[in-house]
Amino acid sequence: MFLNIKLDTFSYGTTGKTSWPELVGANGYAAASIIEKENRHVRAIVLLDGTPVTMDFRCDRVWVWNNKDGIVLSWPELVGANGFAAASIIEKENPHVRAIIVLQGTPGTSDFNCYRVRVVVNKGGIVIQTPFAG
Repeated sequence: MFLNIKLDTFSYGTTGKTSWPELVGANGYAAASIIEKENRHVRAIVLLDGTPVTMDFRCDRVWVWNNKDGIVLSWPELVGANGFAAASIIEKENPHVRAIIVLQGTPGTSDFNCYRVRVVVNKGGIVIQTPFAG
């Protein structure tokens, strides 16, 4: 993604917001509007959870996955999950990214890479943040 606003965003070197965890539980169309306002480099596309989508990887697109009531969903199975399992799920769902497990507090690069997803885990190997591309 990621918060189930699946993040399929940006090109190398692009800056801007890349994750919107505060939109979990919001109306999908309102969330899409906020996403596009906060990052002019992306187009937010609202979809019903489970809708088939194109498999091409686009660095300027954000999938906003909604339930049947139009509410943005999250990926609760990743936060609190084993880091290796989460990384496997991410790479299975988006074969264009590489999921990298990172121990909480470990310094990292500040560059943006839309083909990288950092899976932040605690000392016990449990995911503690919603993973997102970058």
